[in-house]
Amino acid sequence: MSEKFTLSLEPRSVLGKKVKRLRRSGILPATVYGKGVEPIAVQVDTRSFQAIYRQAGRTSLIELHIAGHPPLAAFIHALQRHPVTRDIIHADFRAVDLRQEVEVAVPLHIEGKSPLVESGEAVLNQVLSTIEIRALPTAIPAHITVDISALDSFDKSIHARDLMLPPGVTLVTPGDELVVGLAHTRAAEGEEEEAAAETPAEPELVRERRESKEEEEE
Repeated sequence: MSEKFTLSLEPRSVLGKKVKRLRRSGILPATVYGKGVEPIAVQVDTRSFQAIYRQAGRTSLIELHIAGHPPLAAFIHALQRHPVTRDIIHADFRAVDLRQEVEVAVPLHIEGKSPLVESGEAVLNQVLSTIEIRALPTAIPAHITVDISALDSFDKSIHARDLMLPPGVTLVTPGDELVVGLAHTRAAEGEEEEAAAETPAEPELVRERRESKEEEEE
C-alpha cells in the first residue's frame, strides 16, 4: 500500500452510559473486533482518530497498537454519530487476517466529462456511490474510478460489470446494478414539449374525414 497508518489506543474500563464523561474529555470510546479476535473495549484521543479517519477512510488498513496486545491490522468499520451535532461518538475497528480475503464497500469516484452533461442537455444520475468488492486487505483500493466520458448518448449507461477493477479485486455487487446514467434536463424536456405543441395540424386528414363522411351520406 502507498501509505501506512498507525494508531495507538488504550484499553477502556469505562463502559455503558459512563462513556459520556470520556467524550467530554476529548476521548472517543471504540471497540476492536474481528474473526479470531475477542472484542476489545478501547479508547482513543478524538483528534488523533479524526486525523487518521480523514486520511484512511474505511478502505485503508490501520495498524492498531493496544497495550497488552500484539499489533492488529484493522479497518474503520462503523461509526456512530450524535443525532443532532453529527459528531462521531463511537467507532468500531474490524481486525483482519492479512492472508484472507475480505468483503468491503469501496467508494466510487466520478471522473471525466459527458458531452451531453457539458452541453446542458443531460444531468448525471448516479445510482451507486459505493460497490462491494472482495480482495486481500492489502489489495483493497481507496476508491474505484468511474469514467463518464463515454456517456455521449441517452442510451448509454455504466453498470457495475463495466467498472475497471485493480488486479486481485473481485466484484461482489451484482454486475447488472446500474452505477450511473443520464437523464434529460428539465429545459430539454420543456423544449421537446414546446416543439410538439407548435406542430401544425395536417389539413389533409381533416379533408379525408370530411370526404369519407360525405360518401357515407350519399
